[in-house]
Amino acid sequence: YIALGVPTQSAARAVAIMKSAATALIGQTNSPASGGTKYRKMETTQGDCSALVAEAGSYFDRVIGAIS
Repeated sequence: YIALGVPTQSAARAVAIMKSAATALIGQTNSPASGGTKYRKMETTQGDCSALVAEAGSYFDRVIGAIS
């Protein structure tokens, strides 16, 4: 992003939005109210995915840290 001239804050914000969307899909906390016209419900096996949500979130946090 830096090579393309994208401001650091904008790139970090974009990754934060990606993190929010990804963790909502993984944790099945997405809803039509938060997704609007882009709401997407995928069939998945029911269970506790909190560890996976935390792991995915930590990867996004690492990217944000590297950008900042």
